[in-house]
Amino acid sequence: MAFAATKLPLPLILLVSGVALLLLASSVECYGGGGREHDVTRSAVPRRSGVGSRQQLSRHRRTTKAAAAVPHRYVLSEKDGTNSTTRANNTSPAASNSTPPETTPPPPPEGNHHRRSHKHRVRNWIIGFVVGSLAGVISGLAMSVLFRMALNCIRGRYRNKSDTVIFIPKLIKNKDHLSFLEKEDGLASFAVIGRGGCGEVYKAQLPPESDGEPPRFIAIKKINKGQNNNNNNLSDEESRQLDKWTRQIQSEIRTVGHIRHRNLLPLAAHVPRPDCHYLIYEFMKNGSLHNALKSTATDTSSTDENRNNHDPSSMTTTVLTWPARLRVAVGIAAGLEYLHVSQRPQIIHRDLKPANILLDDDMEARIADFGLAKAMPDAHTHVTTSNVAGTLGYIAPEYHQTLKFTAKCDVYSFGVILAVLGTGKEPTDPFFAQPQVDDVGIVKWLRRVMQEGDTAAQARLIDDAIAGQGYDEQILLVLRIAVFCTADDPMERPTAKDVRCMLSQIKN
Repeated sequence: MAFAATKLPLPLILLVSGVALLLLASSVECYGGGGREHDVTRSAVPRRSGVGSRQQLSRHRRTTKAAAAVPHRYVLSEKDGTNSTTRANNTSPAASNSTPPETTPPPPPEGNHHRRSHKHRVRNWIIGFVVGSLAGVISGLAMSVLFRMALNCIRGRYRNKSDTVIFIPKLIKNKDHLSFLEKEDGLASFAVIGRGGCGEVYKAQLPPESDGEPPRFIAIKKINKGQNNNNNNLSDEESRQLDKWTRQIQSEIRTVGHIRHRNLLPLAAHVPRPDCHYLIYEFMKNGSLHNALKSTATDTSSTDENRNNHDPSSMTTTVLTWPARLRVAVGIAAGLEYLHVSQRPQIIHRDLKPANILLDDDMEARIADFGLAKAMPDAHTHVTTSNVAGTLGYIAPEYHQTLKFTAKCDVYSFGVILAVLGTGKEPTDPFFAQPQVDDVGIVKWLRRVMQEGDTAAQARLIDDAIAGQGYDEQILLVLRIAVFCTADDPMERPTAKDVRCMLSQIKN
């Protein structure tokens, strides 16, 4: 299965490049031919104009000499008008005989030639402009395709399908460290620390680079391709399941494979195999937020033993205090802000819940499991899907009704997480199935109690594990933010950036 952009065939690229070079050469030739013809035309015109000027100059000189050879005659006025007229008539033949008249030759007919040369220049200019423009466009397209292919090769998108892709070289420094996954029973000796709809999650230790290096652990998510290689023989349910697994792999690689943030769990490597895919992550020893909220103080005595047995249900040592929960809430909001605001195109997680929030060594929140994530282009206001994806109780009502999701759907899910952090109850808690509880679900229950304004009833909202420790006022403020985030109208919900700012003010 292809996880990257389709590679263009090399002969097509070479053909496009050759055509672009031929068009460019023809355009240059057109420009050069037109220039030479213009030079000949321009050089011929001055020669002809020069000959005409010399002829006119010689005629002017001969006329001037002839006029200078004739003596000036001064005619005195006489009383007898007849004599003066006779003398004037007598002098006229002499003057006419001394300067014989010359006929000026007509100029050569150059108007038609000038018009023809002007038409040739205009035609050659238009042809050169059109051919040059086409050659430039085709050359630009060819160069952009070649540049994109080179950039994708540098980024590793055109790797062999059976090749291992490492996204975090700092954690996995060599592909040989994952060579144990090539064996059929490569994961048989490792413990399962989690199970999901697409497969199991294993914990493994990488081989040390040198003596004295601290151990490095990774989490391996195994996603099966299906037992039957012939997809035509699969049932409809198996085909849908296979498509789901394929989309999850592609979504994981497109999102967390190339983005980095303190509150996101990045994809460390991808190892494809004929029958399955392995997605490698950094191991989070404190487990998920779901397990941390469900743990009790009595688990402390058996924590070390459970960790040695790789028991995922007891990864944490003590109950999360309110400062730790508030820190987790701020971290989740910061990760959402990065996905919705800083990342372009923005990424919608679509499956925010405590089980998909992992805790690192410093108890910082890491948003994980991007199998349902979608990238929404900037020009789109929403994305429409064919069915609803997510976890019951954390899905926004408008997404459930219209199959259209936006970034405000993630804000709704985050509001439910805030309610869980403050009350200690999840949407599927048996508390909401009791007859004395009129409200269906944690959202309506929390909204009704907070809007009534009963101080005693609001105090009973707080989780017993963190109540009465001096943080009740902060907890109620966070629960009010949860009510804002879970508003029925998505336009009334704050953005992830606004939520992060409000939580940071409470923390400080």
